[in-house]
Amino acid sequence: MLKNTDTRLKADLRKKNSIKDEIEYLNIDIQSCMVMLGVFLVLLLSVFSVVAAQNPYLI
Repeated sequence: MLKNTDTRLKADLRKKNSIKDEIEYLNIDIQSCMVMLGVFLVLLLSVFSVVAAQNPYLI
């Protein structure tokens, strides 16, 4: 079905002093994370605005 032939374990024996070292090791793209955070924030604010429009004393 799915052929996953890479069975090697990733071991990082370097000393990690900051979150930047961890991000570089895991190959996380910061820009895509920020875009997703922005999208979730916009969705949260839009839901809150709909709820607050129905009840003006909520705020």
